[in-house]
Amino acid sequence: MKSTATGDHSLLGSFIVPVAQALRQQGVDPLAVAEDVGIDLARGANPDWRVGQRDFARLLDHCVAATGDEAFGLLAAEQLQPQVLHSLGLAWLASDTVYDGLVRLQRFGRLVSTGIVLRLEEEGDYIHLHLGMNPRENEVVYATHDYAVGIVTRMCRLTLGEFLAPMKLVMQRPVPREPQRWEYLLSSRVEFGADSTRITWSRSDILEPLVTGDPLLARINDEHTQTYLSSFIARTATRDVVDKIVERLPDGPPGQQQIASALHMSNRTLQRKLREEGTSFKDLLQDTRMQLARKYLLSPGRSVVETAYLLGFSEPSTFSRAFKRWTGVAPADYREAQKDAAHLAAGSRP
Repeated sequence: MKSTATGDHSLLGSFIVPVAQALRQQGVDPLAVAEDVGIDLARGANPDWRVGQRDFARLLDHCVAATGDEAFGLLAAEQLQPQVLHSLGLAWLASDTVYDGLVRLQRFGRLVSTGIVLRLEEEGDYIHLHLGMNPRENEVVYATHDYAVGIVTRMCRLTLGEFLAPMKLVMQRPVPREPQRWEYLLSSRVEFGADSTRITWSRSDILEPLVTGDPLLARINDEHTQTYLSSFIARTATRDVVDKIVERLPDGPPGQQQIASALHMSNRTLQRKLREEGTSFKDLLQDTRMQLARKYLLSPGRSVVETAYLLGFSEPSTFSRAFKRWTGVAPADYREAQKDAAHLAAGSRP
């Protein structure tokens, strides 16, 4: 599977399924609308199919016109089931907290869409998810902003299994004709006309442990997601950077300039390539360390101290704080929880 070319971003083809369901609910034939855009709905059954971002935006634009409903993007998102996100959706449901699910979304964001940059930010009692969506000015379809926000908020509610509303949303779209519908459908105060799109939750709401959390199931689906993502990104700058980071981590966390030199390109060129692929060196460094930390901690005989040094941390205590920030638990507790889950799973087999 090849990576999409620069400027031709893609997203999961299964995202057309909620759109088709919403059209049927509105009494509109989804086959006819998709045909007008040149999209074959039958391909949605193929889990490896990806739809071009421009084509999907045109599809939503036609849906708004066909239904006469400016909030169609939100209505379509309400039809989402976790399976639409494949293994990522299942891992999200098995997460220990809603926040843990959002961390997974940030980590595997390029699986969902190569055209959106996701970034979590903690600020006191609040946690923000920034959704960077920057299409060309003449290609803006505001229903795509609505759909993205709706998908995230619905998955958070499905993860919790009960009502969960953001504290606030700010959106990079003009004020709609009926802004109160956005607040009703998203169950939150919404500000329009912002420079960027951001969803804000109360820390206490999304950090509460979930009784449905299943670390073993989540990890298995994480591995499936990573396998898909690794094959999808092929030999992109992202993959090359990750490979170089892994090589150099035992000597301490490498800097962007060091990695750029190893790849025989300028720092500016590397930064541009990563930006075009929807990521950054800082995000790749953190994600690589987090993935390796989980892998190393599950290796028999490898201590927390050894893991810390392999990941380039100068002190085990620094690693422990970082790991707890990533996962919500200390390294030793994570290791024990995974062992317990594995034993439980083994004991339940016939």
